[in-house]
Amino acid sequence: MITTKFVTKKGAPIKSFKDLKGKTVSTTAGTTSAKLLAEMNSKDGYGMNIISAKDHAEGFLLVESGRAQAFAMDDILIYGLIANSKTPDNYALSDDWLTIEPYGAMTRKDDKPFKALVDRAFKKAFASGEAETLYKKWFLSPIPPRGVNLNVPMSPLLKKVFEHPTDSGDPKAYE
Repeated sequence: MITTKFVTKKGAPIKSFKDLKGKTVSTTAGTTSAKLLAEMNSKDGYGMNIISAKDHAEGFLLVESGRAQAFAMDDILIYGLIANSKTPDNYALSDDWLTIEPYGAMTRKDDKPFKALVDRAFKKAFASGEAETLYKKWFLSPIPPRGVNLNVPMSPLLKKVFEHPTDSGDPKAYE
């Protein structure tokens, strides 16, 4: 599962989505994040200047260059942008999120035996600790070939899924 968060430069007085009122915020055009940010801006009267970037790299560059105070996007994409930047320690990710979007493995709808096999494999990986080991390998350790470490701490929401796996597509099932 992913959450829509934002990144700012460390030390910025912006810690939550409420702090974005009156700020210049970038996001990637055509994404769920862009839609949600625009809805929040108009519905709640945030008065943000929203800049639609052509891609994630451009949205992050607007924060790097100081032309935007924040970049709102899927948290995992932001972690990748931070990790691959020249100065990863210069950025902070928001603690709160705008939305939760479940990720999942896709199987054929009419293949119940295969779905049962996949469910058993996931539950076994969660129960045995293998899922946590794999998580640490890919999200908390250097990744070949360039050795970039995403440094993505396991969120309380994901820990909950590891403890109580679900195949629900309803975001509320993950809160």
